[in-house]
Amino acid sequence: MSLLQTLVEALRSLAANRLRTALTMLGIVIGIASVVLMLGVGDAVKTFIDRELSVLGSNQLIVQRGTPVKGGGRPRAAPDATMLTIDDAVAINGLPSVRAAAPTLQGVFSVQYGDDSTQSVVLGVTPEMFRVRNWVVDQGVGFSDEDVRSASRVVVIGANVAEAHYLKRDPLGQVLRVGGRPFTVIGVLAGRGRTLDGTDLGELLVVPITALPLSMPRPRSVHYINVQALSEARLHEAEVDVAELLRDRRRITGDTPDDFNITNLASIAQTGANIAAALAIGLGVIGAVSLLVGGIGIMNIMLVSVSERVREIGIRMAIGAKPRHVLTQFLAEAVVMCLLGGMVGVALAALGVWGVNQAALAGLKMQLSAAHVGVAVLFSTGVGLFFGFYPARRASRLLPIECLRQE
Repeated sequence: MSLLQTLVEALRSLAANRLRTALTMLGIVIGIASVVLMLGVGDAVKTFIDRELSVLGSNQLIVQRGTPVKGGGRPRAAPDATMLTIDDAVAINGLPSVRAAAPTLQGVFSVQYGDDSTQSVVLGVTPEMFRVRNWVVDQGVGFSDEDVRSASRVVVIGANVAEAHYLKRDPLGQVLRVGGRPFTVIGVLAGRGRTLDGTDLGELLVVPITALPLSMPRPRSVHYINVQALSEARLHEAEVDVAELLRDRRRITGDTPDDFNITNLASIAQTGANIAAALAIGLGVIGAVSLLVGGIGIMNIMLVSVSERVREIGIRMAIGAKPRHVLTQFLAEAVVMCLLGGMVGVALAALGVWGVNQAALAGLKMQLSAAHVGVAVLFSTGVGLFFGFYPARRASRLLPIECLRQE
């Protein structure tokens, strides 16, 4: 028999017991759907993390006040702990491994847009922040060093703010009030995404650091400093250089613990990658168990099929069929069953991907790629060959005379 004839015969044999075949395929369907979804979730989470971190900026360190906490917790700052200052940022800017350092103040203020008033996060920064955090001004301009020196009351707003309050008019040149003080809109930021404090970039209001109406306990003190290394390869070098510089400026010697904390965003990215891997492994275990159960079910049903078709096997061998022909026939039935289950599993996975994208869960966007489908086909074929071989081999070893004696 040709391969085509073998496959046709396999389909006929499976169609003769449709319900049994469908129930046997169920484990394969669930397993393949889990495997495909596992791959999709892993890719989607990785893409999501990369997109979110791109908003924060690349090759970046965050310097905060406070003693580092083991386990990656929030740094603890005593009331009398030395605060970070604008001068610290200026000194960090002079390090050879650093491209730029941007000091930052932040606070929540009552912001008034004409007759509308809301509570919003406002950042006080220097022009370096736009470069460090990859911020792009879509309309207008960003503020300059001169604006910082003169404490100009100008503001760059996020895209969401512009749409919410200036939908039918040009936001540039409009005056809004931050903490009761008037600020003129000179630019609109492009893009959206979460910033370090969890606020959406589209909701931000950014002003010169010297113009932010916020009282700090010490002159020129700031909440944190964003530092961008020259390259990813020099990120660790920049982290060491910044730590040594700040210890020297604060006269910290010997085993005295640092009163500042440096967060490497690469470690955050690695944590996110580990989470994505854990999710993928979890789904993979579910898929593997389902495939194992489905494979055992296929082996069981194929053994039953062999016992039911002993006489048929004897007749085929009596008229000239070789043992390899019988083995191929039963092995083809197992593989076809798994491939059909795999196709249904891929269809269910595609439906799941569509559902996740429609729900827009946490901003995840999943895709069903050709590579995922290829993996599903290989898995289902492999399961069919592995679990179908023993029943097929058992059928091929039956003796024709013994088969023909059975009723």
